[in-house]
Amino acid sequence: MNESLIKYVNEIGDNTRFWEDRYKNTRSTNKDKIGSNNIRELAIIALNADCYEELRLFIQYKTAKGNGWESYFDTKNKKSFGDVIIDYLDRIYELSNRSDKEALSNIGRFFGYLYWKKRIIGGRGE
Repeated sequence: MNESLIKYVNEIGDNTRFWEDRYKNTRSTNKDKIGSNNIRELAIIALNADCYEELRLFIQYKTAKGNGWESYFDTKNKKSFGDVIIDYLDRIYELSNRSDKEALSNIGRFFGYLYWKKRIIGGRGE
């Protein structure tokens, strides 16, 4: 499972165009940055969620709220960062045999790895 999680994180990190400040489809790039602490908090939220659907709903809320989650991650398919994350979470849920407990543990690790990747991409202040 860890190999799959790291592969997913690397796929997200490889979209360098998204992570560049100048590439945002919103007005205020500082406001709309997705910070590493925001991602780290999701690892904690995943481990404290009661079920997978609760976490999925929270990511949908974050996407609707904005703050970078609504920015296009996949411009070809017009998919927001939040929607892409949900796609990865759905894959993790399936790989976890649709077990909420196992999926949430794996998703917590996924966000932990993504936090590390974001720190690498964003440098010190991110």
